[in-house]
Amino acid sequence: MHKPFILKALGLTLVLAGIIYILSMGNLFDGYRSFIWTSLAFLSVTTLAVYFIMLTALGMKEHKNFVTAFAAAFGLKSLASLVYLCYFIFYAPIADHHFVFPFFAMYFAYTGLLVWHLFQISRIRPLP
Repeated sequence: MHKPFILKALGLTLVLAGIIYILSMGNLFDGYRSFIWTSLAFLSVTTLAVYFIMLTALGMKEHKNFVTAFAAAFGLKSLASLVYLCYFIFYAPIADHHFVFPFFAMYFAYTGLLVWHLFQISRIRPLP
């Protein structure tokens, strides 16, 4: 059950890496190129972590526990992403504030993949 999602996440990571590489050939990410690459790694790892938390939640018997675990997993991902961004806004400032746009594009791509895959799992195996 883990393999399809991991392969899809790896595929998305490779596609995003290719897009970042192509766009980096120009001057689009000047000033925050390393931020973009670390963001890609950060988001891929947090997405995998949330996925494994959600697999645990899918095994819960009561609907209430599942909803709590689901909300906690996505809340954790959102909070971790917010802390990550705040670090680059307040403690290691990047001069060009457009760095948030590629971050959120990647964030929503990974979140969309996660939600879509969980939806596919719930169609195969009904939720509690």
